[in-house]
Amino acid sequence: MPQPRKHSGGLKRDLEILSVVASAEAFTQGGLGVNRIAELAGRDKGQTSRVLSTLAQTGLVDRDQKTRRYSLGHALYSLAMRTKEAHLAMQSEARLLELVAQTQETAHLNVLRGGRLLTIKTVVSASALRRSGWDGMIFPAGRTASGRALLSALSDDEIALWWQEHAEDSPLEMDMEDLPEPTEPINTAITKRNRPAKSLPEFLALIQEVRERGYAISDEAFQAGIVDAAALVRDSSNQVIAAISVGTPKERVRDQLDPFGQIVAAAALRLSQDLGAPIIGPA
Repeated sequence: MPQPRKHSGGLKRDLEILSVVASAEAFTQGGLGVNRIAELAGRDKGQTSRVLSTLAQTGLVDRDQKTRRYSLGHALYSLAMRTKEAHLAMQSEARLLELVAQTQETAHLNVLRGGRLLTIKTVVSASALRRSGWDGMIFPAGRTASGRALLSALSDDEIALWWQEHAEDSPLEMDMEDLPEPTEPINTAITKRNRPAKSLPEFLALIQEVRERGYAISDEAFQAGIVDAAALVRDSSNQVIAAISVGTPKERVRDQLDPFGQIVAAAALRLSQDLGAPIIGPA
């Protein structure tokens, strides 16, 4: 019998164009014109124009009548607010505010998506250099404290499979260069002490340290001069669903990494309890 035709090609094309409209370049410039979108998507201008017209009719993109630039549409916001990530972000706000008050640093809620870390909620401290641009950002999970914390919940065999599939995922350079407001530079001069793990055994050793401490520390491995701490958040079924993280200048935390990590771990525990996670104590 003949196989049913698949129409994923058109959908894939549309999603590629939508991803370009969602890029940091489009965000910072108030949208992009057809020519630029076609260039970035590697598509024909006429084809791109037709796709954008269709997306605009559905509300997935908006077109400014004066500049003729396309940006993300209102329909995407409506859809996004119905996701489980949006619900979790709303539930986390109070605990993130508490953590900011304790540390005087910006706090984040992150989730693992394949080989990458997605920030779904940020509460900015009063002293932060960057006031916006964190939510929705994607980073390489293995380089971040949150990514390592989330991976620590997996078995070594599961991490080995993850490493095989995702160790080369690296959206770091693209995403960080395009952030709306620059901050301290990403660590491009990685030293032996703080370089990312280059092999699975080395990475497993890092993950085992996270399990033993109960939180993860990224000591300048992601951002020069910055120490990040992260800890796991669990839901009512005790499943790991996210990680809370805070970054602070290295000169501020100095050798107090353990107290810093414990503060973040305590905040993650309180949020887990808010979400109904069982309290596990001594027998």
